[in-house]
Amino acid sequence: MFKKLVQYVMVGLLAIAPVGGLLSAQTTKVAAASTPVSLPTTPQIDASAAIALDPATGQVLYEQNADQALPIASMTKMITAYIVLAQIKQGKLTWEQTVKPDDLIYQLSQNKDLTNVPLQADGQYTVKALFQAMMVASANDAAMMLANQVAGSQKDFVDLMRQKVADWGIQDAQLYSVSGLNNEFLGAEVYPDSPADAENEMSAADVALIAQKLLADYPEILETTKQAHFTFGAQTSDETAMSTWNLMLPGENNAPQDYVVDGLKTGTTDKAGDCFTGTATKDGQRILTVVMHANGEDTGRRFIETNKLMQYVFDGWEQKQLAQANQSLAPYKTATVKYGRQKTVQLITNKAISMWVPKGTTAANIDWHYQAVKGGAKRQLEAPIKKNMQIGQVTPQLNGVTTRYIGQAPQSQLRTKTADPKANLFVLIGEGIKEFFTNLF
Repeated sequence: MFKKLVQYVMVGLLAIAPVGGLLSAQTTKVAAASTPVSLPTTPQIDASAAIALDPATGQVLYEQNADQALPIASMTKMITAYIVLAQIKQGKLTWEQTVKPDDLIYQLSQNKDLTNVPLQADGQYTVKALFQAMMVASANDAAMMLANQVAGSQKDFVDLMRQKVADWGIQDAQLYSVSGLNNEFLGAEVYPDSPADAENEMSAADVALIAQKLLADYPEILETTKQAHFTFGAQTSDETAMSTWNLMLPGENNAPQDYVVDGLKTGTTDKAGDCFTGTATKDGQRILTVVMHANGEDTGRRFIETNKLMQYVFDGWEQKQLAQANQSLAPYKTATVKYGRQKTVQLITNKAISMWVPKGTTAANIDWHYQAVKGGAKRQLEAPIKKNMQIGQVTPQLNGVTTRYIGQAPQSQLRTKTADPKANLFVLIGEGIKEFFTNLF
């Protein structure tokens, strides 16, 4: 017995060494709420696919067939816009640079059955004018000219597009053109070895991710997409009044009354039908929607279905702050500390935590998903403990609902509020002796 007592005293002595940290493997845990949340009545969206989300976090608020790859038409131009804006940010392109159409693009611009801006064969057009024409009037020839200026050819720009969406984790994209046009209109610029009638395809969830990235990295895009009318080639022989295809903008035929739409991109082909990626704000809260191949006889059908979706979110949901920065969360207020001067250390959030919730949601409807970084699911730490040391990550969840996120789900850190150094030698020896007799009896 004496030998075993010595062993426990040695445990106390060894605790003086500067080790500390993780006592068990990383695990996850959910602190369950007591009351399932009550969801608002979901609308029936008359379209092949639809999705609504919070663009800031990617939290999905509605989805319908959102993972099936479908033709996306001119919503493609959001990818083109992203790459152009990235080139400008990197200094590889400027708004004032001029671009001349090649023969194929000039011939395409004369096709009255397609959406284009009027071009002269020997004309010079600024990047800014072409970008505006692409994003407001959905001009296919403008998109193709920008692609040539950036990459040197349509094929090489499509390769850039493919790489970009792959970098974002999109696996099911089929991309063949920079504009969204079907191959039948592209002549010699058809992507090598692609089917004669190939057309860009992605899922609604993937289109939403592209729009989310565009808004996050280049929010200035909204200064362009909120324009309902502009003049292309002002004070030149090409001067032409152009109008948006987004009829939900203020003052247009399908403009809503109680929220404001300021983007983002329409799309239409025979295969894709009428599509629309929209974004809107109300009371300072922004949402993002995608509607693909809207049905119905009304010419504004994509906007009618989008309005159903946006109204559903704004009427039934709200963004709510669930915790303030430096606040303790009820299920995870403390961690235990072995060999410390204190038995526990308080845990606090590193930032405010918000989430879109159905209106009327209370704290009883929120679960907290905890992922351990140190100390395992039971949060058992070993001194010394530093102030602001990350112990775990938390994500709120609605009770009874599987919350989906487009992109990476947001996580907030739980950190120690104060430091806790190791206890002195006599306390550690005492702890060792106490542990010995506890295990003995």
